[in-house]
Amino acid sequence: MKVSLSTPMSALSIMLTMTALPAQATDQADSRLEIVQVIAAREPGNLLLNSDQLDRIQASTIEDMFANESSVAVGGGSATAQKIYVRGFEDVMLNVTIDGAQSPGELYHHQGRVQLEPEFVKAIELDAGAGVATNGAGALTGALKVTLKDAFDMLEPGEDWGALVKGTGKFNGDNGEKYTTALYGKLTNNIGFIGGYTHENRNDYDDGNGDVVAPSSYDHARSFAKLNGSFDRQTFSLTFEDIDDEATTFERPNLTNYRGTFQYSDQQMSRQTAAFNYRYNAENDWLDVQTTLYTNQSDFKVQRQNADIIYGEGQFDSIGFDLRNSTVIGKQNLTYGIDYRSDELKSAQNATPPFAWGDTEQSAEVIGVYLQDNWAITQAINFTAGLRYDDYSFDGDGGISDGVNISDSGISPNIGLSWEVAEGLVLRTAYAQAFRGVTIREAFFSGLYLHDGSLESEEADNLELGISYENGGFFARATVYQQNIDNFIDVEYSGGTVWGYWRNVGDAKVEGYEVEVGVNYSDFSASLGVWDAKNTLNGEPLVDGNMGLGTSIGRTWLAKLDYYADPAFNLGSSVRLVEREENDIAADAPDKKTYIVAKVYANWNPIEKLTLSVAVNNLFNKFYYDHATYTYTAGSYAGYPSLGRELVTSVAYRF
Repeated sequence: MKVSLSTPMSALSIMLTMTALPAQATDQADSRLEIVQVIAAREPGNLLLNSDQLDRIQASTIEDMFANESSVAVGGGSATAQKIYVRGFEDVMLNVTIDGAQSPGELYHHQGRVQLEPEFVKAIELDAGAGVATNGAGALTGALKVTLKDAFDMLEPGEDWGALVKGTGKFNGDNGEKYTTALYGKLTNNIGFIGGYTHENRNDYDDGNGDVVAPSSYDHARSFAKLNGSFDRQTFSLTFEDIDDEATTFERPNLTNYRGTFQYSDQQMSRQTAAFNYRYNAENDWLDVQTTLYTNQSDFKVQRQNADIIYGEGQFDSIGFDLRNSTVIGKQNLTYGIDYRSDELKSAQNATPPFAWGDTEQSAEVIGVYLQDNWAITQAINFTAGLRYDDYSFDGDGGISDGVNISDSGISPNIGLSWEVAEGLVLRTAYAQAFRGVTIREAFFSGLYLHDGSLESEEADNLELGISYENGGFFARATVYQQNIDNFIDVEYSGGTVWGYWRNVGDAKVEGYEVEVGVNYSDFSASLGVWDAKNTLNGEPLVDGNMGLGTSIGRTWLAKLDYYADPAFNLGSSVRLVEREENDIAADAPDKKTYIVAKVYANWNPIEKLTLSVAVNNLFNKFYYDHATYTYTAGSYAGYPSLGRELVTSVAYRF
C-alpha cells in the first residue's frame, strides 16, 4: 500500500474503513485509504459512518443517519424538509458525492436537498470546513462523500449468491412501514452484482404532546443497482440509483399553515444518478490512475391540490468526470488530476403575483486542476499541502436570465501539519481556502430572481487547531475552528417592477469548537461530546430565515453508549442535549428552548441470517422544536415540531 500511517486516529479511521471491505475487494482498498489519510490530519471534525452503524441505530431518514454525530444537525419534523447543517452551515455549500457522482445545486429552499437511502449506504465520510484539493470545486464548507454497497459487501464467506428481505414498522401517530428487498451475487469470481429496492410509506406523525402533525406524510421509493469487478491491477464499478419521493405538504414543506393561507400541495422530488468508477494500479510508485464519470438528474414539482397552476417545478442536470493519478516520491504521496462538471437548469414558478411569474434556462461549467501532497516527514510528523485552480462560467440561456454571462477563476490552497509529540498524543493544525465561482444556485428562485451580471465569486477560508489522545481503549480529542465565507450569494427582494436580484449580500463567519472523550473496547464503547458553532452574516447571528446559508443552533451535548453482549446481540443508547439559543428571526421571537432527546436500540440474531431490531426514538416523548428546524416567525411557531416517541421494529432475513 502507498499510505503511511502517522497518527493513531488515522489508524482508527482506516480500521473502520477496512471493516466495511469484503475479502474479495481488499485490492481495492488503497484508494479508500488514501482518502482517509488525506483528511486524517484535520481530525477531529470529520466523521466516518459505516453501514453497521446505520443498521444498528435503525436509520431511515436523513435525521436518523446523523443523529449520533457531533457537529452535524438535521432539521426535524417532516422528512421532506430535512436539511443537513455542518457547524451551523447548510448543506448547499457542501460538495456532496454518491459513488463519486456530484449532486450540486438546490431544487427548492423549503425542501431538503440531499436524498439518501440508508439501506444501501456502505460508508459516509464528512470532511468539515474548507479543506483539501481533492474535495472538488467550490467545497466552501467541506465535502460529504457517500459510498454505496456492492455485492461483495453483502455476501458471507463461501457464498456466491444471496438475497435480503426486510420489513420495518414505525409506530407513532398514524404509523408507517418500509420494505426492502435485494438480490446480490457473483457473476464470476471477480464480478459482482447487486440490485435493491425500498419502499417506505409514512403517515402523519404525532408530536411529543400527542397531537397529530399534518400534513407530514410521505411516500419514498428507491431503486439501486451496482456492478463491480476486479481484474489483476484493474477495478471498476457501475452504479445506478433512482429515487422518487412524494409527499403531501403545504406549498412550503418546512412550514405549517401559520398564516392560515397556505394550501395543501402535492410534492414530488426525484433523482436519477449513474456513476462509473475505474482504477488501474500499476503496483509501482508512479502510476495509480482513478477516474469517475457520472450523470445526475434531479427534479421537483409542487402543485396546490385545489389549482391547475403549478406552484413551482424544475429539472437540474449534471454530467462530469474526475481523472486523477497518485505518485509516491520518497515519503511523499502526490495526488493530482483534473475534474469537470457541466450543469443545466430548466425551471418555472407561479408562486408569486402574476407579474412575477417566470421561468429560466441556465447552464454552467467548471473545470479544475489540482494537486494534493501528503508527506510523512518522520514517523511522528505528517505534512499536507495542496492547491487547486478552478475556472467557472455561467450563462443565462432563456427566460428571465436570458443573455447573462458571468465567468471567473480562482485558486484554493491548503496546508496542514500533524505531530505526534508523545505516544498517542497528536497536535494538528490546518488552513485552507476554497473558491466558488458563480454557478446555478436554486431551481425555484432562478425562475423568480434576476441576474444583472454583477455577481462576484465566493471565497472561503478555514483555520483549525486540534489535539487528540489515544491510549488503550481511551480516547480524547478537541478542535477549535474559524471559517469565513466572503461575498456570499443570496437573493435580495427589491419590491419594484421585478421581484428581486441575486446579490453578494455580505460575509458569513463561524467560530466554534468540538470536544469528545470516551472509551472503545471490543464489547463496550461510550463517549461524551460537545460542540458549539456561532454563525453570523455581516456580524449578525444567523436565523432560520437564512435558508441556503445556515442557522443558529444551541451548544449541543451528545452521549453515546454501545454494548455487545456477543456477536449475536448488541444494544445501545444516545442522549442529545441542545442548550437554549437566542432567536433573532423576529423581535418578539422567544429563544429556541433547551431540549433533551434520548434514543435506545437493540439488535439480535436468534438464528443465523435472521436479524430482529428495535429502536425507540424520543424515548421520553418530549415535545420540542429542533434548532435546525424553521421555528418562529410572524407571531407564531411556523415550523414543524419534532416527532414524539416512535417505536421502530424490523425483521431482516438473508437467504
